[in-house]
Amino acid sequence: MNEDTPGRGSPPQLHIWDASAREFELGSLVDGEESWQVFVLVERTAPDLCRGRVSFRRGEERHDSEAILVEEDEAELLRRAAELPASMLRRILTTLQG
Repeated sequence: MNEDTPGRGSPPQLHIWDASAREFELGSLVDGEESWQVFVLVERTAPDLCRGRVSFRRGEERHDSEAILVEEDEAELLRRAAELPASMLRRILTTLQG
């Protein structure tokens, strides 16, 4: 494309981010008699943006949240995920179970 052509700007820039989520174990959540392994799935969506989903697993059963955490980098997102109180994790799990 000729940049000197009147009425035409620069061509749009295409950025492709690694859409594969990285997974980190946070620990376990005991809910009554059930024990769930809790993970955070981190996905970089821009150079300065990561989003995270919480995943609850017990045997073959699995429940994943939507992206509920957003931070500038992976380390900050993991720090915030580790600070989620058990009561909030229980509410998220209950909502996911329907």
